[in-house]
Order: sequence, then structure tokens, then C-alpha cells
Amino acid sequence: IGVQTTNPDTITEIRRKMNLDRLKQVVDKINGFHNIHQHLDLIAGLPYEGYESFGKSFDRVYKMNPEQLQLGFLKVLKGSVMHDRAQEYGIVYQDRAPYEVLSTKWLTYAEVIRLKQIEEMVEVYYNSGQFCCTMAALEQEFASPFCMYECLAAYYDEKNAFAVSHSRIGRYEILYDFIVKTCKERSEQ
Repeated sequence: IGVQTTNPDTITEIRRKMNLDRLKQVVDKINGFHNIHQHLDLIAGLPYEGYESFGKSFDRVYKMNPEQLQLGFLKVLKGSVMHDRAQEYGIVYQDRAPYEVLSTKWLTYAEVIRLKQIEEMVEVYYNSGQFCCTMAALEQEFASPFCMYECLAAYYDEKNAFAVSHSRIGRYEILYDFIVKTCKERSEQ
């Protein structure tokens, strides 16, 4: 399901119609069948969607409990509305395929990089389905799911862990260390 965003200004600007409450009802109904694997997606780099707004979209879609939450990045294809309005939106994008967004008026390059790191954490710790119980419990320690993945990505970055390919056990060890650090910091506050 191509949600793309939950930001009403963005939805209007990209000329979509969406009733998010109805979408949640449909997603819940499909989840209730227990036999359909759902993927919901968000797109970073859309007009009027800054970092904070993207985080709100993330939290809203994450709470719909899809089997996969896919974070994508806007592709500025020739002939598309985004290509035609790139200058107006302040969109900077790769000049070769896949023509992916690098920054916009609302989203800095550093924020795009941060979202890429969060995307990797979601792929490893949510979409893999290997850490379900741990992530559900850990989520209770954070203000929001987005905040949790953001902090986990920052931890990976701090440990230079993005530079290395990790085994499943390695991923568990990093997550364990992150949990210990997080719990220690919270108990000291």
C-alpha cells in the first residue's frame, strides 16, 4: 500500500486523496485475516514533508503494524510533476539513475542521510521479523517508534557499525549493547 505520507499539506500538493482513518480500518481488517502479508510505504523528499513531519508519518503508519514498513526516497523522473517543479520545491537530486532526492526546501541533505540510516535500522530490526518481541518491548522506552529507530541509528553511527556487514548474532549483540546503554541512561535521569 503506497501511503507515501500522512501530512495533509503534502497529500494535497501531490494531488492525492487519502482518508487515513479509512486506510487504518482497511489495514486492520486485512491484518485480521492473518493470511495476507502487508507492506506499507513512505516516501521521503515529498513537498512540505520535513524531517519532523516524516517522523510523524512514520509513527502513524508504524502503528498500523504492517509486516513491512518500507521507507523510500523520492525519485525525480524526467517528465514527472516533481521534475517539472524541482526548482520551486528546492529539490536537489542525483543527476543519474535512480535520480533520487538529496535535499529539498523542507529536508536537508544531512536529514536525508539520517533517514537512510533509519531505513536500514527498520530493514534489519523490523522488516526482517527477527526482533519482533524485543523491538515491541524496547519501543516502550521511547517517545515514539520513530524516535527509537532514530536513536538506534545514531548508536550505529556512533559505533561506526554502518561500515560493516553484520551477522544475525552481531545484530543481536549491537542491539543488546544499545538496550543496556539506553536503560543505563534512563536510570541515571
